[in-house]
Amino acid sequence: MNTKVSVKRWTPIQTALIVVCLALIQMVCLSPAFGSALTFNVRPENKTVLVPGPGNGTIQIKVIAPDDLPYPTTDRPLLNLALVIDKSGSMNEAGKMEYAIKAAHQLVDRLGRDDYLSIIAYDQYVRVVSPARRVKDRRKFHQLINNIYPGGRTFLSGGLEEGFRQAKRAKKRGYVNRVLLISDGLANVGVTNRNSLRRRASDMSERGISISTFGVGYDFDEDLMAGLAIGGSGAYHYIANPSDIVAALSNEFSMASRTVATDVEIIIRLKKDSRFDSVIGHSWRREGDSVVIRLGDLSSGEKRNLMAKLRVQGKSLGMQDVADVSMRYRDPVSGMVRKEAFQTVKLQLVKDPDVYRDNFDNRVREEKSVIESNTNMEKAAKRVDSGDRGGALSILKKAVDALKQEPASPATEAEIQRNEKYQEQIVGMDEMDDDEVKEMQKDIKYRSYQKLHRQ
Repeated sequence: MNTKVSVKRWTPIQTALIVVCLALIQMVCLSPAFGSALTFNVRPENKTVLVPGPGNGTIQIKVIAPDDLPYPTTDRPLLNLALVIDKSGSMNEAGKMEYAIKAAHQLVDRLGRDDYLSIIAYDQYVRVVSPARRVKDRRKFHQLINNIYPGGRTFLSGGLEEGFRQAKRAKKRGYVNRVLLISDGLANVGVTNRNSLRRRASDMSERGISISTFGVGYDFDEDLMAGLAIGGSGAYHYIANPSDIVAALSNEFSMASRTVATDVEIIIRLKKDSRFDSVIGHSWRREGDSVVIRLGDLSSGEKRNLMAKLRVQGKSLGMQDVADVSMRYRDPVSGMVRKEAFQTVKLQLVKDPDVYRDNFDNRVREEKSVIESNTNMEKAAKRVDSGDRGGALSILKKAVDALKQEPASPATEAEIQRNEKYQEQIVGMDEMDDDEVKEMQKDIKYRSYQKLHRQ
């Protein structure tokens, strides 16, 4: 017996409606969060390269996070935070522990029921005050926080590792995963080498967990705390007055809640006859035929300003493609990776020095000079730390001379004034007490950190 099978055929209109519906479902379920995505702009400092010559060229890469959140404020990224508190003996001074405890209480009150929080306290030992769990029973969190008391040495690496372990336990798609490390002293137990700790922070960041650090008072190691934040793709906060711990942790919570992109990276793919030199103030890595610069997480309204130096060679005059620049990042709500289309950088090879001089972009040139000034301030500060005041003054004077060669602007004038003020402070260091010197050094380095890494 033959059985007829009836096959329903869709009309063209029905087919079109199905296609549209599927596309809408894909947009809702698979695309990054609604709203503006990150934008990035690429501009050369000079549109030309002088040949014959060294072929030096600088390109500015500016990344901008939208001021408007790409999702409703009621639908912010969920947070998975590991709060790591230094409870060494020095935290008993100047009310540091009191303010750290107050800040922790406030953080608990601001987190939502679906956010995760773990609390770790360390001196020469590490204690998990509360393992990673949802913030449902706030009363229990508050009770546990009140049982943190200072005493002992500073096992910073142990606290950091346990913070990472707890954050990793609760790590989930759609969450911003971050360790928040508060310390007022020098790491003197466990791993204490700055470079080793920074590499470990970088490894944690590569695994999707960023690190923000809070240095309290004048006795902590600012180079270590800044290095952890840079390597860990988070933020470094310098807190001179312990009473400001509460505001600093509150600001970090706000920034984490307004995260619009995580794991942000710039990719520079070099063309034939182009070589990568460096990116001012940042580290980078090779990835195949490209250079990758890691920027970490960006919150609403934040900017990053990079200056990448290239060397361009060529025998023929005229326009030449020197590099393709792209950006990739992860949407914090959907967890999806987004990659922007490459922007091609073209420079013109010229022989006429006058043509070369006339093709500078003064805005980019100004911003580059400010960034270079801050790298020089960092170098000078390290010379001061090592006791080489003469070397520090030499670096600063050369930096001022370089700034004076740039077109005059409010930004360059401000850098010159800041530089010269630091020179005066260095000359007068013998009249300062230890805390004044520490405060001076931390102020200088923190300002440079912000200019190089947070805008």
